[in-house]
Amino acid sequence: MRILKTTSFVVCVACLSLAQAAPSAEKAQGGNVRFSADMLDKNIDPCTDFYAYACGKWKAQNPIPADRSEWGRFDELEERGEAIIRNILEKSAPGAPGRSAVEQKIGDYYQSCMDESAIESAGARPLQDEFKAIDALQSKQGLAEKVTHLHREGVGALFSFSSDQDFKDATQVIAEADQGGMSLPDRDYYLKDDPKSVQLRQQYVEHVQKMFELLGDPTQKAAAEAKTVMDIETSLAKGALDRVSRRDPNKVYHKMSERDLAALSPDFGWDAYLRGIGAPATQVLNVTEPEFFKQMGAAVKTVSLDDWKTYLRWHVVHSNAPMLPAKFVNENFRFFSTILVGTKELSPRWKRCVRYTNGDLGEAVGQKYVELTFGAEGKDRTLRMVQALEKALGSDIQDLSWMGPETKKQALVKLAAITNRIGYPDKWRDYGSLKIARGDALGNSLRANEFEFQRQLNKIGKPVDKNDWPYPPSTVDASYNPQLNNITFPAGILQPPFYDNQADDAMNFGGIGAVIGHELTHGFDDEGSQFDAQGNLRDWWTAEDRKEFDQRTQCVADEYSGFNSVDDLRVNGKLTLGENTADNGGVRIAYIALMNVLAGKEPPSIDGLSAKQRFFLGWANVWCQNRSDELARMLVTVDPHSPGKWRINGVVSNMPEFRDAYHCKADAPMVRQNACRVW
Repeated sequence: MRILKTTSFVVCVACLSLAQAAPSAEKAQGGNVRFSADMLDKNIDPCTDFYAYACGKWKAQNPIPADRSEWGRFDELEERGEAIIRNILEKSAPGAPGRSAVEQKIGDYYQSCMDESAIESAGARPLQDEFKAIDALQSKQGLAEKVTHLHREGVGALFSFSSDQDFKDATQVIAEADQGGMSLPDRDYYLKDDPKSVQLRQQYVEHVQKMFELLGDPTQKAAAEAKTVMDIETSLAKGALDRVSRRDPNKVYHKMSERDLAALSPDFGWDAYLRGIGAPATQVLNVTEPEFFKQMGAAVKTVSLDDWKTYLRWHVVHSNAPMLPAKFVNENFRFFSTILVGTKELSPRWKRCVRYTNGDLGEAVGQKYVELTFGAEGKDRTLRMVQALEKALGSDIQDLSWMGPETKKQALVKLAAITNRIGYPDKWRDYGSLKIARGDALGNSLRANEFEFQRQLNKIGKPVDKNDWPYPPSTVDASYNPQLNNITFPAGILQPPFYDNQADDAMNFGGIGAVIGHELTHGFDDEGSQFDAQGNLRDWWTAEDRKEFDQRTQCVADEYSGFNSVDDLRVNGKLTLGENTADNGGVRIAYIALMNVLAGKEPPSIDGLSAKQRFFLGWANVWCQNRSDELARMLVTVDPHSPGKWRINGVVSNMPEFRDAYHCKADAPMVRQNACRVW
């Protein structure tokens, strides 16, 4: 998934009136989400540090809430959305007669999650059947069957199995086996030898030990079990690809038969797994990382059955910790939230239950959410703006000096084929077969996991459903899918500060316009550019044009690799290359779009700021954020996005239009001497 893309055309954003959130949720923690000139730190020269100028006062006035590890404009919208969803769920939760089927499911799920007394009374007993089944394993031949059962319940042991589009036949869905089985955020957490990584692994082992103790295991036994878990997960990590490598679609596409997969790890019972998983019979599947499955097979062969039982018990309790009694929740929070990302306090229960309900029943909640926040006219008007921006991107492609006519032709074909999904799905997901029972929080969670797992498996061997949405309508995000060649803009992001029907064109093009542009540009970044108009992994570039493209993206990678993230850690320019390319291209195209709308006219200044200046503030306003050092360190390893500071300063320093708008001198810090430009 990606965030933000840009396209431009002659369309009056002032005419694109999107429905706003409910008045009761107008303010998030930290104040009004709309832009105000009072947010600017006018003691800072924008040509010296545009991020500090645009976000300085906002950062000072918006410290990180105790129950979060960061606070930014996205988080403000999430907070507003959670307040709206809370109202929806609390109206549905009492169980009064006359509720619709949707209200019954979301209301009973939420009620069960909020019923702390029932959860405390049940203790860990709901997991005992799982533990007994694990303990009953007599040989490793039974391991595959048990992993099958756990995967269906959302327990991520050993590896992951699902469905995906065939990279080279985008019309079809095939089965996919992928790396997995590790509880830390990334394989590098197991492999790095710097002091902080070593310390974190020690803390992780202590956490695993504590969780086993909470299950009733004696301290000495729990300590040995924790070491076993770490040893097995480290073994799996050694076979996994790093995140930069996984960005290359050619490195995670290995189409093979079931027999070929079984040959990679012959000691794992693949026949039993594939028969038991409930997937349609398939002749081929994508094995994303063959070396991982070789490593997994070696582990299955050499690790004792008792140690595998310990590993499976851990993954059962780890996966289900949020729905267990407070002692499990608190210990899980202590490591994964406080130690790992710096969150000081556990969120109130209602917030957690809103997130779990929305996560498991997102399109059921979404039906009610969009009724309150997003009118049908908003969908139509947003689409017109997207189409206008697409026209501007087309003009930009035609004007590129470094790309030849044949590649331009193919790029324009791909641009014309992009489809857009806005606000919410045309057809809502049917949860009719999913049983949600009052007073059964853990059972509801497990059944929801199994429902979603089976829904994904049911796609195998069938044509791709292009109407299937990747996340709930309330999500504050946007995404481009290179295999579908489409962009998704959920209702959650189509509101201030991204789009504001009370703001001028400049602010809106800098906000939602640049977001649209960002997502469009993803179709032509280092990853998306490898897929054609139909979503197939196919090289449609001339060799000369690909070489020119690679030189320009290398400039971007080198630039961002020089930016500091936290402590002595720098941004990983290769990991963030796609997002940084999309940021730079998206803002540039949105600027072109704004110029098309203004048609040479200069609107009156607002708050002493010209339209061009306000455009760049519209972009900066989106990325103001405060972030804990712990989270910043984690994101350097796992996040393909740069920190907010560099999403602002990295972009504007590459744009002569920014220099002109703010009258910056040629040697100013925000004027990059060797500016990078791809699109």
